[in-house]
Amino acid sequence: MAKQGKTDAKHAPLSLRERNKLRTRQELLQAALEVFAETGYGSATVEAIANRAGTSKVTVYTYFPQGREELFRVLYEQINTELVERATDIYSRDGHFADRVVGLTRALLEVAERPLIGRFYSIEDPSLDQALNPVRGQASRMWSELIAKDLQSAQNESRLASTAAPEAIATLVVGALRSALSDVARGWARSTDLEEAIESLVRGLEKR
Repeated sequence: MAKQGKTDAKHAPLSLRERNKLRTRQELLQAALEVFAETGYGSATVEAIANRAGTSKVTVYTYFPQGREELFRVLYEQINTELVERATDIYSRDGHFADRVVGLTRALLEVAERPLIGRFYSIEDPSLDQALNPVRGQASRMWSELIAKDLQSAQNESRLASTAAPEAIATLVVGALRSALSDVARGWARSTDLEEAIESLVRGLEKR
């Protein structure tokens, strides 16, 4: 019976105070997303984020004690988690290595096409190294490892035209994907064109 009580408590509805706290946290994250997407990381300030959320800097630091760094990191990690989950789903099923890379490309460019999130996730700023040190590159590393494993299998089966190291090829593919993300997010290229180009590149790796 005690175990049942714990389970019921876990699924008990949130109190009004808890719902308000969650709403405030989400409003701060949304405000931060807008400010970062518009001004970049270096020019964004806690004051600007607080003003956008219609609250005070004290409130921002109450919810995010590390301020701007923590806000950016939480937002970045949310997108990372989505991309890791998409990759896990793609690679949980049997498939051709090129088809899988195309699936990853589509997932990333879908992120790029979201107006605020695409610009946010494509921000490049040297000062981000410290803010993102715990989480930066997680999705890219995972994707690179998955692609390299697929390419290694294809190479072992003599299906690849290239004898280059699969890890090196995977690194270049992921780099191309990051560049595609940035171009689409900034409106410099169309996702359909870049998806087609990536597919052409990876299918060109296979022996004819």
